[in-house]
Amino acid sequence: MNSGYSNNNDGRTIVEKIVSRACGRKVSPGDVVDALPIDKLYFNEVIAPPAISNFQDDFNQVFEEAFGNIEQGLVQKKKNQKRVFDPSRVRFIPDHTVPSCSVMVSKGISLMKDFAKEHGIMMYKEGDGIEHTLVTEEGFVLPGEVVVATDSHTDTVGAVGALGFGVGTTEAEYALALGEIYDFVVPETFLFRADGTFKNGCCAKDLILYILGKMTESGCSRKVAEYTGDAIKKMDMDGRFTICNMSVEMGARSGIVNPDRVTEDFLKEVAMRHPELFSEIQDTLTKIPKISSDENASYVDELRIDVSELTPQIALPHSPANVKPASEVNDEVNVVFIGSCTNGRYNDLLQAARILKGKRIHPDVNTIVIPASRAVYNQAMSSGLLQIFAEAGANIESSNCGPCFGKHMGVLSSGDRCVSTSNRNYRGRMGSPDAKIYLASPATAAACAIEGKVTDPTKYLPS
Repeated sequence: MNSGYSNNNDGRTIVEKIVSRACGRKVSPGDVVDALPIDKLYFNEVIAPPAISNFQDDFNQVFEEAFGNIEQGLVQKKKNQKRVFDPSRVRFIPDHTVPSCSVMVSKGISLMKDFAKEHGIMMYKEGDGIEHTLVTEEGFVLPGEVVVATDSHTDTVGAVGALGFGVGTTEAEYALALGEIYDFVVPETFLFRADGTFKNGCCAKDLILYILGKMTESGCSRKVAEYTGDAIKKMDMDGRFTICNMSVEMGARSGIVNPDRVTEDFLKEVAMRHPELFSEIQDTLTKIPKISSDENASYVDELRIDVSELTPQIALPHSPANVKPASEVNDEVNVVFIGSCTNGRYNDLLQAARILKGKRIHPDVNTIVIPASRAVYNQAMSSGLLQIFAEAGANIESSNCGPCFGKHMGVLSSGDRCVSTSNRNYRGRMGSPDAKIYLASPATAAACAIEGKVTDPTKYLPS
């Protein structure tokens, strides 16, 4: 297998380079890769239990299908091993409904713990954080890698320059056994070029909501959304995570940003927190110039945005693409959620805290704040952000997906109207199908919490 990236400026996108490196040959959009080797694989507690059960029941059959043309003795040896493809490249992360909300969830987490211990897989504790935040925060996912996980928002890892996408139970079982994804079609790439400087009160979430409004829910179907331009290059990693996270909401296979100096600085900080990763991260940094898209790369289409023209945006029920400027909406709300894999990182919490500092949440609004990881929680606590939220009247919960998934910590009732910093507002997503969900930035969500209605946050910020 080719272990490096071509250094030739031969007109390839970052996606084409990543897939070419993984499968050891040059590929183009539309090519079918029979077996795409993956670099990293991670599971949450929703899909891991059935995938583990299937793995335990079907492992022999999986290997018979994969190695049926190999000498029978070798097949039998592999059948008897019953091991995952590479435990060091797998992570188990319970995050959707932790602390556990039911006996069934508890049983599933126990199954994960037992399997992880048996196979030498690293498993995080409940409350360590949301999977898509942890895998980059902990340096598990690095630029240039092919990453799959059992969640559609695996595209979040594209912010560090990895190709990440979600898979279902069956694909996850095969990946766990063999470290490959089958019949992978190399996707086309749609280029989004964002230039200019954000106005006060606007941020990455407003940009991606604006893009969704332009593209609709299927406008980037089966393609990879690549983000570039001056606004992206100046954007911090937290903003890039937000944009890549929501790419799937326009049907994209994934979202990705070319790694650059911002990425390098982020990785150096990871290495400082995890000295055991220093050598691997240093090696990755040397490869970054070879990973990025060539200047003459070909794209299926392009959308240009001047972010200086944006105002705070909001997605109305019941679609992430049903977007309007927040200033044009005056709907009353009674629930606000600040958190999720989209907007639960430190800079997201900082945005909301700047709005809420010294103010009180509307008496009719239940506001829930959930940091995306234990590290973010601790940082927000030490810097005083959690105190700001508490004094404003918010409920602060341990790190997990919370009400985004609609299973606990703020399930919506039929008459609820919620402004959420998460990524989906489909009917019934957060509880009752009769509830209404609005999607917004942390700053906009905080302003809505104060006023009890959809509000442009600009009025609460210094000019």
